[in-house]
Amino acid sequence: MVGFRAQDGSKTKHKAVLWGMYVRAIARNFGLGRRLVDAVVKHASERVEQLQLAVVGENQAAYRFYKNLGFVEYGRETKALKQDGRYYDEILMVKFLAPD
Repeated sequence: MVGFRAQDGSKTKHKAVLWGMYVRAIARNFGLGRRLVDAVVKHASERVEQLQLAVVGENQAAYRFYKNLGFVEYGRETKALKQDGRYYDEILMVKFLAPD
């Protein structure tokens, strides 16, 4: 599963967010994640100029996955998530879909 949300504001409507990406462990390594992201990128490219996402800093496999699909890091949100008293940073990534 994967989510897509375009932004609404007049100054931000050129951007969208890819969120909630998940493939069950039993279904991994069959290219399903790549196909899901490719479908969102295709959908997004008809609507917006850039697609953003955030990945938990400790999830290096996901970071490499998105990097291999053309997403680039543009920032980091320190202590973005907190679970069971522990903080996690998020790496902010973007894929530019339309030329400048």
